Amino acid sequence: MDILSWALMCAGAFFLVVSVAGILRLPDFFARSHAVGKSETLGSLLILTGLAVHNGFELNTAKLFLILVLIAATNPTGIHTLTRAAIRGGLPVWVKEEDR
Repeated sequence: MDILSWALMCAGAFFLVVSVAGILRLPDFFARSHAVGKSETLGSLLILTGLAVHNGFELNTAKLFLILVLIAATNPTGIHTLTRAAIRGGLPVWVKEEDR
């Protein structure tokens, strides 16, 4: 169980690092929010699952799964709401120079 929990937590940390790379590398708000919304959610869920596996069957594991469900429900909804507000606010979408 210890190896499985560490593998899950390391995979989650990898996705969080990929999310940071997406923020730094991608050109506009919409691409950045897409990258962060996907990879940050998956990274958080993997880390929490790894912590739950490491903890065993206890009350803390139930709390971790409650947090896991809340993150899985609210994170994509929050990203969608932010990008929708950006579209309604008139934030321009990035287009390559050769496509203009």
